[in-house]
Amino acid sequence: MISRAALLLVVMGSASCESCLPRHQVDEVPVLAYPTCDGAPLPEGEVLAEGVLRSGPYMREAVVERFTIRRRACVYTITVRQEWAQQATDVEVVYDDSWRPLRGWKRMVAPFAPEPSATVDTRLYELRNDPPTMTEQTPDGRANRELRGATPVAVVGPGRALITAWIRAEDLEVGQSARGPVLDFREMYEEIDEVALRRDPDRFEETMGRSVRVYTIFGRESVFTDETGVVLGDLAGLRRPEDVDAPMPEPIPSHAPADPVGTP
Repeated sequence: MISRAALLLVVMGSASCESCLPRHQVDEVPVLAYPTCDGAPLPEGEVLAEGVLRSGPYMREAVVERFTIRRRACVYTITVRQEWAQQATDVEVVYDDSWRPLRGWKRMVAPFAPEPSATVDTRLYELRNDPPTMTEQTPDGRANRELRGATPVAVVGPGRALITAWIRAEDLEVGQSARGPVLDFREMYEEIDEVALRRDPDRFEETMGRSVRVYTIFGRESVFTDETGVVLGDLAGLRRPEDVDAPMPEPIPSHAPADPVGTP
């Protein structure tokens, strides 16, 4: 499916692409310190949930997602590593104590390139800035951008586990929905858009052998969770490894450790 940013490029032409995209380049952006609690560095914290999701038998791509959700003093963090044949992506999002996002970080690597370090694209999303900003480091250099839109109440990125934060922030009953500005940084062109989160009726999911809660975003993307909001799979076919009768995809070679504090 073509993204809104890509569609704008097609409709308006490349000559005015910077003005039509949901972000625009600036010379510099405010640089904020990594979140702390009363000035003290964050502890490693308590693991609230962790897990693995993988593509099921009817998904075309072999995808694996590993995630950890932590309470770190006065904030929460969710870290994700998503692997598929063309890319390995590491993500960290820091949330306040109400599960509202403060800061996002993403590193994308082409896993089988001869020189992986030359393929790294690292992006920092500073949601405490007004307007929200993004700093990007690639082999071609460094760029700063402002994101058009209001301060996000949630983020959607590589990895379904990030939706857990929005679910916990809203605490919806069946049939209820919440709407607000959401940063979607799954694609190459990020955007902040008004998005709804809806809680649909619970269901018994036969492929998982259990009852699940069902939440839908963008009106079409549904995820299955446990009673605490931790994502267990999605309608597209992601499942826990124990729910799939097939070997796990081979892991992608590791690169330098993820460094959301010191990069880009």
